[in-house]
Amino acid sequence: RVTKSFSNRKVVKIDPGTAFGTGSHPTTRLCLEALERESLAGKSVADLGCGSGILSLTALALGASKLFAIDTDSHAVHSTMNNFLLNDFEQDSLKVLHGSIENLQSHLNSEKVDLLLCNILLPVIKDLSPGFAQILKSDGTALLSGIFLDQIPELTDFLNNLGWKVNNSWVKSNWGLIEISRT
Repeated sequence: RVTKSFSNRKVVKIDPGTAFGTGSHPTTRLCLEALERESLAGKSVADLGCGSGILSLTALALGASKLFAIDTDSHAVHSTMNNFLLNDFEQDSLKVLHGSIENLQSHLNSEKVDLLLCNILLPVIKDLSPGFAQILKSDGTALLSGIFLDQIPELTDFLNNLGWKVNNSWVKSNWGLIEISRT
């Protein structure tokens, strides 16, 4: 039974299989809540470390027109594709790729996205972040999660040195999400 306050929410069907992303982890919930605050109509989105595809599919359900989901784990790629097929989205609205940020850059072929999603642990975010500018439009934003609260200052300093600024942050349990854009 859906309560009245949630009756306008989009339903996304997910079978996570062995991939991360059921929606119950605090970082995933932070990302889902952040996506609900975004104006996604007609926007292009990249999901680095897509896991089950829950963030990608939610972005599509909220109006994103083009999604690029990528993961280094072949099980995650398979899970994202299967979950895409469980839902009723335009067939050409999602590209699922195996690999990392370099594969995404190559696939985008100098095209850039409006929004970047990255719900991965701090060391991986730091490794990937030098490539963010090559995939994100100059006026785009990135939502980064998978970060413990005490890691936010370290990541903020690291990103500032790369020309990014933190616009906002949100907290759930001992986890955080930051929104960044170019300075």
